[in-house]
Order: sequence, then C-alpha cells, then structure tokens
Amino acid sequence: MTTTFQPSVEKYLAAPEDLDQALTTRDDAINPDEILQRIDDTLGLIAEANQIASGASPVKQIDVSVIVPIHNCREFIPEVIDRIAEVMPPATETILVDDGSVDGSWHYLRGLPQRPNRTILRRLRHHGRGSTIRMALRHTRGHVVAIQDADMAYDPADLLGAIWPILEEQADVVYGSRSMRRGGSHQNNLRGGLGNRMCRIVNRCLTSCSNLTTGLHLSDLETGHKVFLGDLIRSLPLTETGPGIDAEITAKVAKSALTIMEVPTHYNADLRAPEYSRNARTAMTTLRSLIAHRNGK
Repeated sequence: MTTTFQPSVEKYLAAPEDLDQALTTRDDAINPDEILQRIDDTLGLIAEANQIASGASPVKQIDVSVIVPIHNCREFIPEVIDRIAEVMPPATETILVDDGSVDGSWHYLRGLPQRPNRTILRRLRHHGRGSTIRMALRHTRGHVVAIQDADMAYDPADLLGAIWPILEEQADVVYGSRSMRRGGSHQNNLRGGLGNRMCRIVNRCLTSCSNLTTGLHLSDLETGHKVFLGDLIRSLPLTETGPGIDAEITAKVAKSALTIMEVPTHYNADLRAPEYSRNARTAMTTLRSLIAHRNGK
C-alpha cells in the first residue's frame, strides 16, 4: 500500500483563544492530561538531546542508522558528514562504506577521528551499490535504517522528513520521491539536457515495471533516499550486488511491509558528470532484478 505523508507540526499547535474550547470538547477529543504529557515528553527529549550534544550523557540507544555508500566522492564527503550531524537526531549512528574508491576517499575516511556512533568500512575493490548496502546493514543497530548517497545530490534534511513517519509508527518503509517535489525537481534542479530527459524516462519506465510486479504505486523507484524499519530491512535476504539492489529491496518490502509511504525529496545533480551516466547495462541490470524478485523472493 502506498500513501503520501507530509510532515507537519501544525496539528500539535493551538491558538490561545482556542484553549478553553479544547479543554471543554467532547469526551473523544484530546484530553488535557494527554496534552500536558506530550509537552512533558517533549521537554524531556530536548533535555536529553542537550546532554548528549554537550557530551555529558552518552547515547545508549540508537534510533537511526544512516548508511552512506561512497564511491569516488571525495570532494563531497566532509559536507555530507557535517550535514548528517547537523540535521539528524542525537541518537544517530553513521555507517560510511567506501566501495573501492580511487580518488582519495578512503584516505580521507581513515583520517577521521574515531567516534562511538561512526563506523567506517572499506571494500578493497569496487563491488557495487548493492554489495555496499548489504555490508553496511550488518553493522547497523538503529530502530530505523536510512540510505543517504554521499554525493550530496540529496539533502540529508529531506531524509529526516522520511525518517519521522517510521519513528512515529506511521509507516514501515518510506521512499523520498524526486517526482513529488513541488515544481518538479527533475525538471528544475537537474542539469544535463538530453541526458536529464533520458534518465527521467528510464527511471519512469523502471518504476512502472516495478509497480506492475509489486502492486505498489511508487513514483520513484531509484531514489537515493530510502528509509526502513530496522528489523524489517535487516531480516530481508538480499542478494544483489549492483544497481539491482533497489528493485530487489522494493520487491521484498512490498511483501513484508504493512505500510509504504512516499514523501517529497529534493534532488540536485549535474547529469553530465561521468558518475551519473546511465548506460543500457545498468538499466538492464535493474530490469533483470525486477523480474528475478517479482515474487518478493
């Protein structure tokens, strides 16, 4: 089942003039004690976050594990690490996996200071996106597992919008859709002319094929923002090593997840760059994966 979720805090806010009315509503309305409890819980979370941020209190439970596959993204690594630390909840761990980069990415990663909630892994040779994600999953501890590409084409702030529905128990799986962004992110934020249009067409075709085989109604199969209930994604027997991992995961969560959502995500990339060049082999790999895992197996 696919629905759309727009994160908002408006439902928790009430104007002062409406307070008396809120306290005298029907029995099935929100109880004033529940409102006070929510406020108390929120203040507790803020106090805990401040303690963790100041180093006075260690993180005892990991809420979010962010997997960052890395392949020749040296110039973006500092930015993506800083951005994740800036927008994610305090109880977040980051799993950085270098997939046989040859541009100095690994030399930068191994020079980072050690932190309890940061894991740095390396593959000596380039194996592919699927292999990298599978390797990282074995090291995750979070209640929620999220995937964030290292090239900063996706803003981690948008990833946070996909994480909250799972933390609030409204979904088991959330995809960040580039097609849902107001104004059409594929058109307004991608550069590359014909390459841009071809990538959109290929992604649209692959997404349609995926919907036919899974019964879902997704708008963006190959998005780099995917978020899962941790126990769910860790339980899946994943086998793909390359770009077919997106199709495999989608087919298998379609059989296992109760609620799958999509939320808007921003995408900003120059598709003229070599790392974004989609060839026929990549598309065929994804299509083969769709067929091979069409039954969720």
